[in-house]
Amino acid sequence: MDHAEYHAAETAFIEGFRQVSDKLGFLRLARIPLELELPGEPGLKLMQVALEEVFEVGRASPGFASRELVYHPLPGSLVTSETRLSFRYVSAVAVRELSLAELLARSNGGVADAVLSAHQHQRGHHHEDDRDETAAAPPPAAAR
Repeated sequence: MDHAEYHAAETAFIEGFRQVSDKLGFLRLARIPLELELPGEPGLKLMQVALEEVFEVGRASPGFASRELVYHPLPGSLVTSETRLSFRYVSAVAVRELSLAELLARSNGGVADAVLSAHQHQRGHHHEDDRDETAAAPPPAAAR
């Protein structure tokens, strides 16, 4: 799944999760694991689906001949927002926060294959599992 497909899947998940009355049923339909088994660790249990609204209200860059950053507050029309999605799992010894991309990379089905399948059928071709599993996670957000 490339970055655009991942972003589309995450956006659809967020919109659907906010609107659906049966949150647990939605998680099951999306094949989000309620429990994760990790080698050598106690099993993790899904406790929270976190939707975090983040607003960018300023930008900073290195100053010339200075150790301080140059800060530029943004006028209202340039303020941007994004919703971040994460899944919080707990065990008796750890708390792990995973992204949708990380869960899809662990999954042998679900949203990742559904989105990939839609991509393949829209373009009239099919691939025999030529996906790069390391590409499932989007690049980290660049500092703005």
